[in-house]
Amino acid sequence: MFNFRDFFMLRSGPIFLLLFIFISSCDKHQKKTIAKQADRDSFYVLKENLKPFRKRFTDSIEAYFKHDFNGTVLFYKDGRIYKKAFGYRDFRKTSRTHVDDIFQLASVSKTVTAVATLLLVQEKKINLEDNVVKYLEDFPYPKVTIRQLLNHRSGLANYMYYTDTFWKDTSSCMTTDDFYCFMVKNKPKPYLEPDVSFSYCNTNFAFLAVLIEKVSGMPFPRFIEKRIFRTCGMRNSFYLGYKPDRIKNKVLVGRYEKVDYSGTYYLDGVLGDKSLYSCVEDLFLFHKALSDGRLINDTLMKDMQSPSYRYNVYGGSYGLGFRLANMPNGQWVYHNGWWRGFWTFFWNRFDKKACFIILTNNKKSSHIDKAQMGEWLLNTQ
Repeated sequence: MFNFRDFFMLRSGPIFLLLFIFISSCDKHQKKTIAKQADRDSFYVLKENLKPFRKRFTDSIEAYFKHDFNGTVLFYKDGRIYKKAFGYRDFRKTSRTHVDDIFQLASVSKTVTAVATLLLVQEKKINLEDNVVKYLEDFPYPKVTIRQLLNHRSGLANYMYYTDTFWKDTSSCMTTDDFYCFMVKNKPKPYLEPDVSFSYCNTNFAFLAVLIEKVSGMPFPRFIEKRIFRTCGMRNSFYLGYKPDRIKNKVLVGRYEKVDYSGTYYLDGVLGDKSLYSCVEDLFLFHKALSDGRLINDTLMKDMQSPSYRYNVYGGSYGLGFRLANMPNGQWVYHNGWWRGFWTFFWNRFDKKACFIILTNNKKSSHIDKAQMGEWLLNTQ
């Protein structure tokens, strides 16, 4: 006998299945939307109404950069901002540079590592005058202090000059953990005793990344993301190997003349001293957070900008993670960087709420008159 109920259940089974799948997919989509919204809301949003500079200033900047410069620039002074991209991403001139393009910051990365270290100082989790071995028990240089890592007065040898002897597989990246294990095991002889003299060395800031991980209890990139990127609003910054899905902007390739440094170099995986990727907008937000006091307090800001040795004949010294340039118009707090075809410039006058940022991925564009840039910026109205 024909059964209408069985017929209905037979016909409606696929419908219920489709309905269940539809509801499930909607639920998943809703959860993803909520997660994306939460991620977006957790980043600081700058609400200040920034104004453009006057035409006389912008005309001077554009006249300077429009010839033979390929990269991005940003100038800021007390509520006024100018940012623009010039030239091409590649030497074949097939793709124009965009203002939100992402560059490897090279040694400008050290400024972020320094501020992360000072955050731990501010929270009284570490002390600048403490020996590093207090926190890293197997640290092979017992006399070196945290301050001496930050101001390059540790006297330590540069790890880059030693790793070639043991890292045989250059197709894979050496990590920060690999770096630390190498230093603990091999104990390269320091160039100098601690605090004898300034000696710029990448080893110092690679060690600081290890220290931050140990004290904070979280991976170094995660700590920077949580405590600096989100506090500043730096949504387009990341470390090599830790690029989040939210970043859709173009990540450029470094180049030297007509040679592209495509692919990964085996030392790129050591963090703290380099391998931070960012754009001019995010570095401006970093500057703004420091200027506004959203990262470290006034005492630590002053310490960060204080010379660790007497200015040299060129007016140069080093603070904590920042170089210092004593110029006729005052002291600039800055860092430059170079690494495998990237040249970067991050110059600040925190006292004037002013900065200029220049990022390029080719050597020909790296010859920037920073003193001239600073004069133009400070003298403009």
